[in-house]
Amino acid sequence: MIEDWRPALVERLLHAVNDAGAWGYRTGSNGSAEPTALAALALATTGNASKRVAGALEWLARLQRDDGAVPISAEAEHPQWPTTLALLAWLRCTPPGAEIRAARIGKALSWVLHARGRKTPPDYAIHDHDSTLVGWSWVARTHSWIEPTAYALLALRAADQADHPRVREGVELILDRALPEGGWNYGNRRVLEHVLRPFPATTGVALAALAGEPREARIDVAIEYLVKELPRIRAPLSLAWGLIGLRAWDARPPEARTWLEACARRLIEQPASPQYDALLLLAGADTCPLIKTPGVQTDD
Repeated sequence: MIEDWRPALVERLLHAVNDAGAWGYRTGSNGSAEPTALAALALATTGNASKRVAGALEWLARLQRDDGAVPISAEAEHPQWPTTLALLAWLRCTPPGAEIRAARIGKALSWVLHARGRKTPPDYAIHDHDSTLVGWSWVARTHSWIEPTAYALLALRAADQADHPRVREGVELILDRALPEGGWNYGNRRVLEHVLRPFPATTGVALAALAGEPREARIDVAIEYLVKELPRIRAPLSLAWGLIGLRAWDARPPEARTWLEACARRLIEQPASPQYDALLLLAGADTCPLIKTPGVQTDD
């Protein structure tokens, strides 16, 4: 089912693209890899914006470096964490056999598999997670965090690498960082004497990345946390990722359509934000291309 808010967000995305075929974080800003990859994934779910999707994939290809990395923008060589989102967009949106697929995906996949967060010695006086587990980081040679690790897992699952040792360790890292009362913070469970609070967006990203794993207590309490929190949340980043995470576990509430519509209508009254527009479209799509094993629930 396509609600009337979806065409409005699609139209905003189509008007926000720049002359190079990319999207920035705001209309009129220079293109950035994250909103461009998300916009391509979102528009691909509509089935009527193939030229814009192809242009976005080509822009990401021009941005890619010789070692396979995709930096945040043409103006900044680092950080290069958006490589995972570019890889996901190429995998999900490029027709099989297309030249861009053969030329770019292999290099990006190699970069993602070789990118490593930094191990640090355990220091239980400060934190209580296993700092020797290796995932992915925002910036090279720094500690692994939930969101970049989750993005990498989403891309690697899309590349049929679910059994790769890097994926298995990434899953272990995410589960290790789960908060005792449910959900995830950015990457710590405790700092000094303080147990941290979960965030809806981070929790949704983590649940999406764990899709296909055996269901266990840490996943159950994370789902319970989102089901309790999302009814009062209309911030697009938190609502969209939260619903994507729930859909990954067939736990999307029946009220999700109403929440998305309310969030979208508030968003439409503000200047275009391609990242948010794209995420709401992905959260409301019948099939979400971010998830390797999408849930079967629909709003019909």
